[in-house]
Amino acid sequence: MPSEAAIEVSKRVKLKGSDKPNLVLNLFRTYGFSDAQISKIVEKCPRALLAKPEATLSPKLRFFRSIGFSRSELPELILSNCENLFLSLKKNIIPRYEVIKSVLGDDDHANRAFKQWGWHNKDPTNLLSNIKVLREHGVPQSSVSLLVTHYARAALIDPAKFIEHVKFAKEIGIDPSKAAFIQALSVLAITKKSTWESRLDIYETYGLSKDATLSAFRKFPNFMRLSEDKITSTMKFLVEEMGLPLVDIVSCPAFLGYSLKQRIIPRFSVFKILKTNGSIKRGPSFSSLVTMSETKFLEKFVIPFQESVPQLLDIYKSCS
Repeated sequence: MPSEAAIEVSKRVKLKGSDKPNLVLNLFRTYGFSDAQISKIVEKCPRALLAKPEATLSPKLRFFRSIGFSRSELPELILSNCENLFLSLKKNIIPRYEVIKSVLGDDDHANRAFKQWGWHNKDPTNLLSNIKVLREHGVPQSSVSLLVTHYARAALIDPAKFIEHVKFAKEIGIDPSKAAFIQALSVLAITKKSTWESRLDIYETYGLSKDATLSAFRKFPNFMRLSEDKITSTMKFLVEEMGLPLVDIVSCPAFLGYSLKQRIIPRFSVFKILKTNGSIKRGPSFSSLVTMSETKFLEKFVIPFQESVPQLLDIYKSCS
């Protein structure tokens, strides 16, 4: 970031002159930040230019380097949560890191998790209580690591709530030894009761009973995290336009997570053309049709039929 840009930003944060902003910028450069990265930090957190370089910023940057963040990783860490620059190193950052490391045991995993922990206003001691609950229920370390590195919000919720979610997940039949158990906890942790009930009501509108919806949730926890618009548009197409049996949706609910316009409709359109003109008699299940890779779909359902149905690729592209 040029000095002129620093001066412009300094005006927004009510600083006079450019000496202090330039000291901050130079400090970032010393730690390997590019001008583009510095510019993003200032855009996201203009008050960074108000910070005292040696008293406030440098100790944090030194600490992050000392625990293993390389010159290329450090800017990514700061950009992931600029507020870390303004937390107390001794009272917040170090204790939080030590809690994470005590659970994961490995520096690399702990650093990866630390990038995800933007929830600095949560009590990190909650994590220890919640992990203890998981271990009491036979959750393996691999799943514990998954929770801490990818679902920080769920890992840090109030222990009483966490216990409720664990009990519910077990009651509906999710195996604690499977990754789906952690994914379910993450969905439960961020879903309000009213939202949960409204999702049950929407699925019921299209014929899914509560038990059927919970069955789908067991297999694909994000089934209950999809937005109301996403659920409505996808279920309407699958049930009303395609006539897809509800049992097929419950047996493989993951395909509801795919884009209706970019994935489901284009592939269904191609399959419908090929079946209507007799190019194929039987195909894979609809779930397989949607979930197979793009390359495999083209190889099986588009490329072999380009001579008999010359417009097939254009139709596929126009639908997506």
